[in-house]
Amino acid sequence: MILPWILLAADVPATQPVTPVPPKEVTTELEVWCAFPDFAQAEIVVTGSRVARPPDEFVANVTVLSRDSFDKVKPRQLSDVLRRVQGLHLDQVGGRGGTGSLYLRGADPNYTLVLVDGVRVNDPTNARGGSFDFSTLDIADVERVEIARGPYSAVYGGDALAGVINVITRRDPPEDTRLGLDAMGGGYDVHELSIDGSGPFGENSESSWNFGAGDSHEGEVTRGNRFDGQRVSGGVNFADARSIWSGFVTGRYSESSRAGFPDDSGGYDFADIRASEKRDGNEALLGAGANVLVGDANFALQVGYFDHDDHIDSPGVAPGLRDPFGVPPSVVDTNLTRYSATLTGTQRFSEYLTLAYGADWLREEGSSDGALDFGGGFVLPTSFELTRTSWAPFAEARVTSEVGLSMQAGVRVDKPEDMGSVTSPRVRVAYEIADSGVTVSGSWGKAFKLPSMYALGHPLVGNPDLVPERGESWEMSVSQLLPGGKFAWTATWFDSAYRNAIDFDSGPPPMLVNRNRVDTEGFELAGGVGIGEDWQLSATVTHARSRIASSGAELRNRPDWRAGAAAYWTPIAELKLSLTASYVGTALDSSIPTGDVQLDSYTRFDFAASWQVSKKFETYLAIENLTDQQYQEFVGFTARGILPRAGARYSF
Repeated sequence: MILPWILLAADVPATQPVTPVPPKEVTTELEVWCAFPDFAQAEIVVTGSRVARPPDEFVANVTVLSRDSFDKVKPRQLSDVLRRVQGLHLDQVGGRGGTGSLYLRGADPNYTLVLVDGVRVNDPTNARGGSFDFSTLDIADVERVEIARGPYSAVYGGDALAGVINVITRRDPPEDTRLGLDAMGGGYDVHELSIDGSGPFGENSESSWNFGAGDSHEGEVTRGNRFDGQRVSGGVNFADARSIWSGFVTGRYSESSRAGFPDDSGGYDFADIRASEKRDGNEALLGAGANVLVGDANFALQVGYFDHDDHIDSPGVAPGLRDPFGVPPSVVDTNLTRYSATLTGTQRFSEYLTLAYGADWLREEGSSDGALDFGGGFVLPTSFELTRTSWAPFAEARVTSEVGLSMQAGVRVDKPEDMGSVTSPRVRVAYEIADSGVTVSGSWGKAFKLPSMYALGHPLVGNPDLVPERGESWEMSVSQLLPGGKFAWTATWFDSAYRNAIDFDSGPPPMLVNRNRVDTEGFELAGGVGIGEDWQLSATVTHARSRIASSGAELRNRPDWRAGAAAYWTPIAELKLSLTASYVGTALDSSIPTGDVQLDSYTRFDFAASWQVSKKFETYLAIENLTDQQYQEFVGFTARGILPRAGARYSF
């Protein structure tokens, strides 16, 4: 009798996300055109390597979204910006009151590593296999997002099978003390208030402080949805005047209260149980690091702390077409505490050879205290508690030449406790054709993900014999960046295979097992052009086909086709106008009351206009879903249509 509700675990994703790091340690500075929506930018920090690349190198599989791009389109949430990046699909179950999942190149949401200020934030205690919920991130707190597509376990270890998302919170490099106040309000009871500030420490311009705080609310953007969130963040950066040593400390605390129809319930349109699932969560994050120059070598130490608590009270899902028993009501409290430390050394041996080396240490303590209520006094506990520790040595080398040819290779050996060691290699070769701005590159890599704590420890469906999920990917790219960044384009082909993917076996006994192989293949196109000083145009197209290798079966919530486009016009210096479009192709979805459903394709247009009234005061108007489309990202969760908003920012 326990089989029907165990379908709750059947969609446990096979992978999960990445870890950010301070610029001077594990990132790269370069001048690069961002495929969407930015053009040339100076000194952008990008994710994906521990060896610095030259400032004029263009890396096609990395996209950087800056605060400047946010200010152009005035998004309400981070997902509004991310969903137009090539290779990336992001959906939300009923707005921010539900769960926001990100699919990178058609891979499961838990195959992408997510970092916030250098600290990994994936949660392996949840039933989604350890994915990160993007609904909780507040766009007002974000300074920059770096997206690296492809396998990156050679750099970051586990969870980076499909790529890495590095979210850096707001911290403008200050020359003078600055404070800003933002307010926004709009339809469906959407409103937000935030404050941020930064400044130097006394006369030492090498050291600075920053802080931010915010409160946001979202009503029934989709029916049944509710979201309330509060956050506070801050940090300090310090360095000596000679730049021989530097360091940073950053921290963030957030709380959220959410409500919406449960996953698989069919949403407002089809759910028989009309009560909402309630989620209350909080998380604390702390990161610190130091760098020191010793001759020609740079040594860096970074430490991180992450604590996440969730309380979920679900009314369950009534029996339906796909499941004649449904899902019983449940209550669960989960906690994850993670400690991490990374020691890195970087040595430049010559003009043509640079080597990075070091070691990682990670400890995770996870617990879940929950129960399923079958009625009649029959309550089944679902509690578990696990702790795991791992460490990993790594090395990465970069070789360049005078003829435009370069190669970067890395390897990492992870040694998780009570499991065998896992070796992750990655190689990238690139050739830049002289005086053309054209770069041809190819890469290959392997990656892995440890089974989530939920998959290992859940007393009803968990399986302690699960082995790590593995991935292998190939990629070929051609890109061109013209001087000044006024015109750029990229074309990328990719092919990935994920083995030992965790799936649900109905048994008996029912449990999670390593079973499937999932193949994904496709291409990404992106381009942009600046016309004079007033116009910027950009567009992206993604084709990502994901199928179970043994049967050819289509996976849920993975549209084969996606596209994005944007036009920015600055008729006068004080006025900025933008029009963006997002196209999502047809996709398979399923719910208990409806069974499998093919969701229709849709195109959504968003408009924004901002007016710099004075040096200190800016106001704007934004209209989401300009053409009033009634589309569904999940079956039964229909968008309610056009959403106007207005906001203002005052700088002190």
